[in-house]
Amino acid sequence: MNPVKKFFSLLLFIVVLIPFQLKAQNVITSAIKSQHGILYYPHLVERFYQQNGNKLAWIAPDTVKTHAWDAMLLLDCIKQYGLNHDDYHPDLLLYPTLHKLIENGSDRGKAKYDILLTDAIIRLINDLHYGKLNPIYTETRINDGTQFKADAILILALQSNAFLTCIDEVQPNSKLYADLQDHMRLLVGQRSGDCYVIPPELIRKMAINMERLRWISTTGKQVHLTLVVKEGVVINYKDIYEGDKNLEDRLYNEENRSFNINYHSK
Repeated sequence: MNPVKKFFSLLLFIVVLIPFQLKAQNVITSAIKSQHGILYYPHLVERFYQQNGNKLAWIAPDTVKTHAWDAMLLLDCIKQYGLNHDDYHPDLLLYPTLHKLIENGSDRGKAKYDILLTDAIIRLINDLHYGKLNPIYTETRINDGTQFKADAILILALQSNAFLTCIDEVQPNSKLYADLQDHMRLLVGQRSGDCYVIPPELIRKMAINMERLRWISTTGKQVHLTLVVKEGVVINYKDIYEGDKNLEDRLYNEENRSFNINYHSK
């Protein structure tokens, strides 16, 4: 083809494509604005979509591989991380809705669901790294910007063939935490499936101490632990500061009362 004709053909293609790209970008930005009030990390969500060109991150035709189902499964298994399923848009992120959107959803519907799933996974990444109730790294502080960037972690995970591993790696790497996490997975996953009766109070106590270990990992300060696991054996310590019930209520959204966190040596 004549170089001049080739140039103008390419230029025409770009001119035709631009309106579609702008429309897609406008749908994403509009959907973020419309849901701003229910997003946990609106600033991080906005930055995530700016970095990916304001494109859908999860929802694509069945013939296109995304990590949408991996993310949904991760949220279903949230109990194994000692976190609360209610904190991740459970009433809106539904499997039937996702199926319908993939098969024949409107651009606006896809964008809204995509954004909510992004917000949920960004929150999960932050909760796994900092803890849900970190007294120093609060939700507001994280949303304003910290050295650890959950949106960047999510982009890397979406580009990886090991999505779940990328998310898991944001957790503390101390042996105390790893042993507690392994035991939590054993009880909530394998043993619950094998019809073992696992006391709910044990699961909750393990969860609140996983939360405390996330604070220790990210703040460098010590917090009194009331449960650890050593060589597969659960060891309980006295709740000398009477903080277990208060922390449990907050972790499981069962009370709205304020609480104070005092750092203490183990």
